[in-house]
Amino acid sequence: MEKVNCPWCGEQVILDDTICPLCKHEVLPEHLSGKESSESEEEVVEDQLEGESVELQLQNNYTCAHCGHRECRIQEVAMTGTGISKLLDIQHNHYFFVSCLQCGKVEVYDPNVLEARKRGLFGSGLDLFL
Repeated sequence: MEKVNCPWCGEQVILDDTICPLCKHEVLPEHLSGKESSESEEEVVEDQLEGESVELQLQNNYTCAHCGHRECRIQEVAMTGTGISKLLDIQHNHYFFVSCLQCGKVEVYDPNVLEARKRGLFGSGLDLFL
């Protein structure tokens, strides 16, 4: 297996199938070839999204897969896991529930994947003491 420069995170990695093991984005051959044109497009998109929260990005880019409606409501939900986290009520699993305002279909998003990092670690630490 050969190392490639991930166009999303900029790190040199060995792909797991077509997924970057660091940022979890899909890296296709077209992402690796013709970098000059795609880099300028990526920079424009990154500049537009920089500073926007994941919730705001979901809100702005949402289209219901069921009815095509573009308005939604987003709720962040925290849940316990299994085992000791359930016994101690440590809610370290965070998800976004996105509901279509027209048909009510709910889609679930994992912010850890969307942000390519762990969320809620500080809050989980506080749960131990409160």
